[in-house]
Amino acid sequence: MTDSAPVFFLSYARTPGAQGSDADRPVFSFFNELSEQVARLTDVAAVNAGYVDHPDTPSYSWLSALAACRVFVPLYAPRYFTDPLCGRQWSAFKRRIGPDYGRAMVPVLWIPASQGTTLPMAALDIPAHLPREDGDGDQYAQDRYAESGLYQLMEMEEDDQRVYREALGRLAQRIARSWADSPARPVSIEKLTDRRGLEDAFAPQPSKPTLRITVLAPTISRLPPGREAASYGADTESWRPYRTAPGTLTQQAFALARNLGFEPELVTFEKACEGNAHDCSAQEPVRPIAPSVLVVDAWVLGDLRIAEEVRHIFQANRPWLAVLAVLAEDDPQTLRDEVRLRSLLEKTLSRHRHRRGVSHTARGTAARGIRTADAFAWLFAELVKSCYLRYLDSIQDVAARPSSARSHGVRRPTSD
Repeated sequence: MTDSAPVFFLSYARTPGAQGSDADRPVFSFFNELSEQVARLTDVAAVNAGYVDHPDTPSYSWLSALAACRVFVPLYAPRYFTDPLCGRQWSAFKRRIGPDYGRAMVPVLWIPASQGTTLPMAALDIPAHLPREDGDGDQYAQDRYAESGLYQLMEMEEDDQRVYREALGRLAQRIARSWADSPARPVSIEKLTDRRGLEDAFAPQPSKPTLRITVLAPTISRLPPGREAASYGADTESWRPYRTAPGTLTQQAFALARNLGFEPELVTFEKACEGNAHDCSAQEPVRPIAPSVLVVDAWVLGDLRIAEEVRHIFQANRPWLAVLAVLAEDDPQTLRDEVRLRSLLEKTLSRHRHRRGVSHTARGTAARGIRTADAFAWLFAELVKSCYLRYLDSIQDVAARPSSARSHGVRRPTSD
């Protein structure tokens, strides 16, 4: 740490309006007292103990402080979590520190939230409890701090003032410990902001569209006749067809879905059949729940009942559902039985009208059997994007493309 780097950065929500600076004087008074105690505990000059942003301070000043300080001290108050500047300061410090940023944060409960409100997602793991110490007065201080917040304790007299002084001392000690243990190292302002800019950590995040994923594969307790157990586990989620790929196929599919901007949901085969199987008696068009993917291990198609259920799904021709069949080339037993397994796939898909005449499309390639993990990833991405657009077409009556489709980097497929 450089000689001029502050130990802590005090982040607070400015009071709006022309009189905001006067209204924020308690914040600056608290900052001065906290800086004095932190300076004594860390043996640094008082001027370097902390940094607080004043209304007339240029933005590069607080960015410089955030790029060098070791501890971030947010003043929790209802207005703090609605202030975009506070959200950007939080994001800047978190980006700089990385996953362990919570170790370098010491929140202060300035004004308690009103009843019924909760912390935003970004702050759920960083609670503003008062650091504990041994002593009879510990619980009383905890209760008064949680009930009133530091601002009210600061403005009161007698017992509350004693609690304020006690809380101030504990916070200073916690800052000093975090300063000694913090992984933070100074960075340049350019690295702190970079091309992504600084996002408001407390801004509501847009919801992600759901992608339903169904994995149809054997389990150790229900293996096809003669099938070895090496690729399977206690449930279908344990299936690992590609020996050279890390993790299970379900884990791979979930990671791919999240990279594409979707929230994956694992759906059982029985549940997938309910919404996607062909029903000749249906009078009304089926309204899809979400874009869907069915991943099939060719080995299960030796079971005539399962093969028939899969065939019904194919016959239904749901445009929002993609089927990917797996024939892993790095599985020795699959290679030995490849001719028979391909025959099972052909028989199961032979009545699916998209199966014939489209052998060179993504859907046709996926239905014939995917040999490698890289090919699976590519086909998964292509088919999920097209299923999402076709899902949107199925649930709306107008032809206009909603902005959510564009936001996921997809375009209308011509043939997949």
